[in-house]
Amino acid sequence: MRRHTNVSDEDISGPVIDRRTTMKLLGAAGITSLAGCTSGGGDGAGSGGGSGNSDGTTGAPSENQRGGRLSAGWFTGSIDVLDPPFISVGQYFQVAANVFNGLVTLNKDLTIRGDLAKDWEVADDGTKFTFNLRKGVKFHDGSDFTAEDVKYTINRTISEEAPAASKLESLKPMDEDGVVVKDDHTVELTFSEPMAPALIYLTRGPGRAATIVCKEAIEKMGAEQYKVKPVGTGPFKVTKHEIGSGVTLDAFEDYFETDSEGNALPYLDGIDIKPIPEPATLVNALRSGDIDFANLVPLQNVKKVEQANGVEKLDAPGINWYGFAMNQRREPFGSRKARMGIAKSIDNEAYVNAAYFGNALPDTGPINKATNWVWRDDKPTDQQYDPEAGKKLIKEAGAEGASFHILTTQSSLRGAKAMRQQLNKAGFDVSIEQVTSSTYWERYEKGDYDTTISGSVGDPDPDQSLWNFYRKPDDGGVWNWVNFKDDTANELLMKQRTALEREQRKQALQELEDHLIKQAPHAYLMHQDDIAAKRSNVKGFTHIPFMRNFHTTWVEG
Repeated sequence: MRRHTNVSDEDISGPVIDRRTTMKLLGAAGITSLAGCTSGGGDGAGSGGGSGNSDGTTGAPSENQRGGRLSAGWFTGSIDVLDPPFISVGQYFQVAANVFNGLVTLNKDLTIRGDLAKDWEVADDGTKFTFNLRKGVKFHDGSDFTAEDVKYTINRTISEEAPAASKLESLKPMDEDGVVVKDDHTVELTFSEPMAPALIYLTRGPGRAATIVCKEAIEKMGAEQYKVKPVGTGPFKVTKHEIGSGVTLDAFEDYFETDSEGNALPYLDGIDIKPIPEPATLVNALRSGDIDFANLVPLQNVKKVEQANGVEKLDAPGINWYGFAMNQRREPFGSRKARMGIAKSIDNEAYVNAAYFGNALPDTGPINKATNWVWRDDKPTDQQYDPEAGKKLIKEAGAEGASFHILTTQSSLRGAKAMRQQLNKAGFDVSIEQVTSSTYWERYEKGDYDTTISGSVGDPDPDQSLWNFYRKPDDGGVWNWVNFKDDTANELLMKQRTALEREQRKQALQELEDHLIKQAPHAYLMHQDDIAAKRSNVKGFTHIPFMRNFHTTWVEG
């Protein structure tokens, strides 16, 4: 691996990295897109966290405005997992990010600052990071946070082969001093190769592999219970969680962060989160004031939100991709010709208009436009809509008139119906199988489906949105639920991950995208806009794509 010749050990040592250096690291890691996606805000915590909010407010709330509870609707049938490294669903992490902290995090201006680490030093040409941890930090159960919790967290993520473990692949093995506890408040991480972007993967936001969990709580309550009602160090603690019914978060009175004026965070007394899978129900609850905040606005209801009194739409570019997933364990999807024929039978623009009311960017590849440094308008045309060419490929594959189902949930039903209409028009016999959210994810992960519409939900780095999906299932592809096995894709995934020079990485990523388009593990569809909404009396919330952090939020009146 080649290192950045213009980023020194001193440049990336803490407690704060300046914006210019941060952007170099973000470029290496691939998330420069966030520079244009912060909507005037960002992490918002700690220094500078109480000013310049995206809703136009400045400063912190007055003493008599603090307190109260935020009622939030989550556009899903249930919230099943809140244990960070095991989360595979973006909406779950939007909740968990309010419960946990990382070693470092991002400020609203994209500078990296300490989170649980107050500062750090980098040595040995970017391979060794020594973190000096905050003292006096408590977990929600009252236990003390120490360096042992960092080691335990990382070892647990790796040893249990959690979905987030791939982000730590460059870390030396634990038995080779990959993580060394120097004392209660000093921990050393050593990578096998120079790893300038390492800090990006240790943040609270983009990364989940080193989001600090509580060893004592896990050992006391057991891993399964911890996944439902975890204990962290974050601004809110989980006091109640009934899967399918909702999550209750209460302010953690011993949270360590303050705003720029020295006031304790969070401002709210708590957050009541209710899963609402029915689009009309969610939007009506927001319009009537039954909820204060909607984490996602069903796209068919965006106009209603825009026209509602006392409601504000929050819009940011989508850092995602969605595609028509075809289970290669089942016929005819084991045939590349069949998959490509299906891809060419789908009119992406018509699909976006029918299923998403135009609130998405049609595309035939997985790299999103928000990741502007690697985006291209002139991607290969292999999956471009061409129904006659599609019919020819389908016939050659012996897949004419194939019968299969689209697995979906209530919240994704409109997209499934729009897809069924197009594919039936192309001569297939397509039915829809609607299940609950919990059943959906269980069956999808086990490969118990024919097709579905899915993809990467909130991964601002191309590696995060490709590695887990397209590495071989037994070689890091923890979300490779289409069962795509391709040596070239494996090699290109590794090549882009180890190329620290941006131009080299750009070339590797574009070569990888070209290959994926031609192999069609998914029929790529679009990049969905990230749209949330809030009542106008909700203040202090900063909208960053994919993130829903409430530690600086308050409710007026």
